Amino acid sequence: MIKKIFKSLRKIILVILIIGLPIFIYFGFIADEPVFESAYDVEIGRQSVASISQDSIEYPILLRGDYPEAYAFMQNMVNKIAASPEVQYADIFKYDSVQIIHRDDVLNAFCTPGGYVYVYTGLIHYLDRADDLAGVLGHEIAHAELRHSAIRLQKEYGRDGIMDFLLVRGVGLSGLIKAKILKDMLTLNYSRDQEADADRYSVVYLKDTDYACNGAAGFFDKLVGAGQDGDIPEFLSDHPDSASRIKDINNEAKEYGCNTDSGDQSGWDAFKSSLPQPVIVNSESEAQLGEAPPQTIEESAADE
Repeated sequence: MIKKIFKSLRKIILVILIIGLPIFIYFGFIADEPVFESAYDVEIGRQSVASISQDSIEYPILLRGDYPEAYAFMQNMVNKIAASPEVQYADIFKYDSVQIIHRDDVLNAFCTPGGYVYVYTGLIHYLDRADDLAGVLGHEIAHAELRHSAIRLQKEYGRDGIMDFLLVRGVGLSGLIKAKILKDMLTLNYSRDQEADADRYSVVYLKDTDYACNGAAGFFDKLVGAGQDGDIPEFLSDHPDSASRIKDINNEAKEYGCNTDSGDQSGWDAFKSSLPQPVIVNSESEAQLGEAPPQTIEESAADE
């Protein structure tokens, strides 16, 4: 009798493993949709913000009280983008907490899970139009809205690993895992499809604003014009080359029939002037004002 019971239990356990294990692996490591609610993205973002605030060398944040005009301009831009009816999580994500990082050597902006937006001064000084920055920010907000970081982290660490990151406090093995997840989150690379989706949604978000809806193309166009796009063929690169992205963004704008003309840039010039001016250090180590040649995102990562 007991043998029959154990035999039946083995069969049940085997069936559970056969059916349940693939489901666990799929939803824990493979699924292209996050298996946890969007509110958890805000918690991931909150912990990322805490980590960033503790590293003032890598992320020297300009104080809001010292640069009120600059922060008002940046927040207004993000508010316009987040007001798009296509932005699903505007009431949940923290798009109202923009931060400016004072590093003129980095051409970058990013939006953590949960909508915490960061912009480098190097990118601001590099760009010629407010529309171009709005396009970049639309792209980064799209990564948050489409929950790309959550998907990438889920595939890397599994559902349980992310939940451990969110819930566990303290040190030890879990603390080490948490630290690694934080580091990976801040240096995460998106897939080719995710980058293409973010480019497309940058047009979608900007089409209802007073910015040129193809603003993201302006950033890539300047990279190409300055010869900073690199010589890696598209099929050998993780991401499409800039020329391809420019074409795709402009085609998307044409399909929507949205405005692609730049408006008055006087506010943009005043915004740039309100920030610390970039410094060039020559071969004799003498600092002077001017437009320093910032690193691209890829160059910055290569130096680390």
